[in-house]
Amino acid sequence: MKRELTRLTAFVGRHWLRIGLIVGALMLLSQKQVNFNVKLGHPDLNGTPATVPLQPTDPVAGEEPPLLLSEDGPSMVARAGGFFSRFNFFGAGGDAADRVDLLALQGDVRIRGFVERFGHVAQAEQDKFGIPASVILALGLLNSEAGQAPTSQQLNNYFALTCDRGWSGQTGQVAGSCQRQYESAWASFRDFSTYLTSGSYTRLQQFDARDYRRWALGLEELGYRGATAAEIVRVVEGYGLARFD
Repeated sequence: MKRELTRLTAFVGRHWLRIGLIVGALMLLSQKQVNFNVKLGHPDLNGTPATVPLQPTDPVAGEEPPLLLSEDGPSMVARAGGFFSRFNFFGAGGDAADRVDLLALQGDVRIRGFVERFGHVAQAEQDKFGIPASVILALGLLNSEAGQAPTSQQLNNYFALTCDRGWSGQTGQVAGSCQRQYESAWASFRDFSTYLTSGSYTRLQQFDARDYRRWALGLEELGYRGATAAEIVRVVEGYGLARFD
């Protein structure tokens, strides 16, 4: 009990300002009685309300279980960010730095330059493979830190793909990890498209190429570790990447 109290005291000491901001925000919201209506799924220009999510059913024996996200998932807000996740007071990993925060440290100029450089490339990959261009750009931004990470600068690897899945191409070492190496940035984008349309990820192609939220949650459900669903959605919406879909 004493140890837990010491940890709690240390936590409050490190994050007192953030805790104060949260408390202040809650008081302000309660005083003004603000109601927040969260709409799930892809934006609807006609303002049609989101449908009530269906509960997943048990798979038929002998068949591959369907993605839980084949219908609107009931935990979209919890998994892909609610109101307070926009402020990211504590990040997704406790004391560990959040990938979205690390990306933001690169500054708007570098991020905008990355998007302008690879926006058309991502759209071409969407046309060929059916992956939302916004998701491709978001993952490229997160995993390459807007092109500034060692994997992208040294190996042209913009998605931090490692030497697995029977990779027979060139390789390089970054921070003690074997990473795929490419001759060009374009080759990195093309290999990533192939990566997301093979193996277990082929199931993502049931989703519309403009539905970045379903793709983000599907990637997380299938075990993708390059970013969480919440991080992908935050980057897509924070930098307006859906305009490329």
